[in-house]
Amino acid sequence: MTMQYPKVTPQHLARKAVVYLPFGVNRFSSLQPSTCESIIRDMLSKIAIRGLTACILLLTLAATNALAHHSFAPHFDASKKLNISGTVKEYEARNPHSYLHVNAVDENGRTREYICESHGVTQLSRIGITPRLLKAGIKIHVTGSLSRHSPYMCFFETLELEDGRTLNVNGPGGSQATPQQAKLPTRKDIFGTWLLAPIPNRSTSGQQPMIQLLTPAGEKAVAAYDPFKDDPVFRCDPVAIRRVWGAPSTPLEILRNGSDIVLHHEWMDVRRVIHMNMKTHPKDGARSSLGHSIGHLEGDTLVIETGNYSAGVLNQYVEQPGQPTKGLLHSAVLTTVERLHVDTARQRLVVEVDMADPEFFKQPFPRAATEYLPSDLKIEPFKCSPEGLTGTLRR
Repeated sequence: MTMQYPKVTPQHLARKAVVYLPFGVNRFSSLQPSTCESIIRDMLSKIAIRGLTACILLLTLAATNALAHHSFAPHFDASKKLNISGTVKEYEARNPHSYLHVNAVDENGRTREYICESHGVTQLSRIGITPRLLKAGIKIHVTGSLSRHSPYMCFFETLELEDGRTLNVNGPGGSQATPQQAKLPTRKDIFGTWLLAPIPNRSTSGQQPMIQLLTPAGEKAVAAYDPFKDDPVFRCDPVAIRRVWGAPSTPLEILRNGSDIVLHHEWMDVRRVIHMNMKTHPKDGARSSLGHSIGHLEGDTLVIETGNYSAGVLNQYVEQPGQPTKGLLHSAVLTTVERLHVDTARQRLVVEVDMADPEFFKQPFPRAATEYLPSDLKIEPFKCSPEGLTGTLRR
């Protein structure tokens, strides 16, 4: 059946156009209306698809910010830096985020407890920021981005120790999220350990064009969602397949398990079984945020079809000018198709994802792509700790 899309003019589309490129390609900034209008006219003259804007054609998998495992911008202001010198009270070495508690004197001369969040303990430990290094009682200087929720909270980025060492949470000079590794054997297929290829200025909370294509049911679900209370990561839920694929600095391993294929992601200890000998999903099977997956090979490409999703979240945070922060949600009828293959010439694992949810969206999502580099990192237990808006939930 051919889907019918509403006619939309380039002038209408250009007013809100933001172009996103797939993972593995540099991201453009927001386009001016005149530029975007020109691009859209050219594209629409070459492809006979009405109602598909430049924004939506190039929509990503909701690219994940390398600064944190939840969206950065809704919680922290990178333009406002917090600089404090004090004494470590406690270091909560946890996943998905670590929390450093520092007693320091504020601008009024009072000693206050500052709580600064950062990457998870696994990621930080790989670059030398370990629990042993941040023992209670040591003197430290912390620089980070100020929290939007409290003047005594931040996302810590650099640590200066008494012995003169300066450590950056993103690695040496802040330019590398993981340690450099030796040259690895050439990969010929999808199996082995991989790491998300770095992309500058990745954003998880920017504008999402598909939010303009919600059905009434989708609009109702979005209106009921409070991202600052309902973010699935707070309760250690992996959110969605595309969120799992976008986890930075945490490796994944693809391996065989009998006749099945297993995708083992370090992030959230996700272990997806791809049933290679099944043709359909169980009719009354259990539903979850990652659904039930069946697969087959098309040459060297692994094709994964997933259904039996529970209703949930695609993007935890969506920012729109002049509007409160929202989320992008999906219904239980969501289906996805993933295609995995290795570009042997470039030594990249290429993952393409198609999504459709006719209950919440007026048209299918455009195909999105992301890439991974070979890795020799060992997958460590994630052991997620539930957290809230202002830190780990204490039991």
